[in-house]
Amino acid sequence: MITERQKQILNLIVSLYSKEHTPIGSKSLLDSIQASSATIRNDMKTLEDLGLIQKEHTSSGRVPSTEGYKYFIDHVLTIEEFSQNDLFQIMKAFDGEFYRLSDLFERGAEILSDITGLTSYVLNVPQKEQILQAFQLTMLDNHAVLAVTTLGTGEVRTNQFVLPRSMTKHDLQIFKQIVIERLIGKTTIEAHYTLRTEIPQIVQRYFTSTKEVLELFESIFADLFHENLISYGRQHIFNIEKKDLKELYVTLSDDEQMIQHIRESSKPDEIRSINFGVNGHLENLAIVSQKFLIPYRGLGTLALVGSIDIDYEHILTQVDMVAKVLTMKLTDYYRYLDSNHYEMNRM
Repeated sequence: MITERQKQILNLIVSLYSKEHTPIGSKSLLDSIQASSATIRNDMKTLEDLGLIQKEHTSSGRVPSTEGYKYFIDHVLTIEEFSQNDLFQIMKAFDGEFYRLSDLFERGAEILSDITGLTSYVLNVPQKEQILQAFQLTMLDNHAVLAVTTLGTGEVRTNQFVLPRSMTKHDLQIFKQIVIERLIGKTTIEAHYTLRTEIPQIVQRYFTSTKEVLELFESIFADLFHENLISYGRQHIFNIEKKDLKELYVTLSDDEQMIQHIRESSKPDEIRSINFGVNGHLENLAIVSQKFLIPYRGLGTLALVGSIDIDYEHILTQVDMVAKVLTMKLTDYYRYLDSNHYEMNRM
């Protein structure tokens, strides 16, 4: 347990180091700490003994350690209040028409990366929680068919295939009806279970050649369980002093790996989290994540990856602003989407 003054000293060292990136000495703290230089040095020695700050070889000053950052985040960190002008600038950056959910996510990732100077990511509602909302089949010619699956968040998955020789256009309508009756309205994880258990039995009732029909189910819905990751600003990682930058860039470009890192960096009930990579190419990097509301659908996730010595108070404020404006834009997007869906159902 550290004293309030020591906590204040740690806060100042973290804050000053994030801005200046030079070791902090006791003289730098005199104007902010109501204590003598000797007292401050003693407190800094205590913080060093606790492993919360450490000495740089080339200077008598101190810098935060990984444990120091962790303590700062858990016990000291507060979010700055953002100004109305900052909020207005974020809202202005979101100006434009968005006809696809991915367009909104891409703009959000771009804005977040630009204002923070870090690599940014945006994730939709976890794939296992997505609901299958609609399914359509369209004949493109005598042989080619386009399958369109719409998820509850408005995300659309398409799959083009050649009509199997054993199937007629009438068979295709039966196939569509089975999908609508057995899969629509279910979450993807429920649909996955249904595809493995119920669908093979149902196919046997309606089709003579079951192999090609089951393969068609497998082909159309294989992509359904793949989670999409939106990213922006991977080049910012080259501003970090790190030996394995090439390998790090490859890691940041591996969507499946990054989805796992981002999902694991926060608990389901956490709105905001900061975690440090402890091994591999993300070692000593910070993963900052914050949930944002996708109205009536669930929670998406904004994430940033940067060096451990970022200005956390400022970064979290910026993430919070983008999350709030993104939710506002999503509210407008779904209002338009739902009204159009209502009108189409009336026709």
